[in-house]
Amino acid sequence: MLHNRRKSPFRYVLKQPVAFDLFILKMNNQHVTSKPIEAMLLDLSRSGCRISLPVEIPARDNEVHVSISMLLHEQPLQMEGKLQWHREEAGRFHYGVHLDVLSFSRDQLLRELRLLASKDRIIIT
Repeated sequence: MLHNRRKSPFRYVLKQPVAFDLFILKMNNQHVTSKPIEAMLLDLSRSGCRISLPVEIPARDNEVHVSISMLLHEQPLQMEGKLQWHREEAGRFHYGVHLDVLSFSRDQLLRELRLLASKDRIIIT
């Protein structure tokens, strides 16, 4: 009998990155009013995602909470999260985001991911 020993959630890598608007909500627990930042979604899981930005956000020394508004396939998604790490790649800044997804949003996110998988637009790793 085969057992799955996977401890981390599956990661869904997008074959084509998805553009979306990112807003900074709080920096070091201080509310911030920000303009939308044009971001690209590279991959995601149930608990986090990797994004690419054209600008650097000082996440290494600050606690940065963000809002993500995107359309993956059919339903618009609204999520919030905290920037965890970042690195520069090819002139863009990549960030790991730990998502705070409510159960309703999580169900909606999983439905959208299944639809993307059925259209062969994601790779499951």
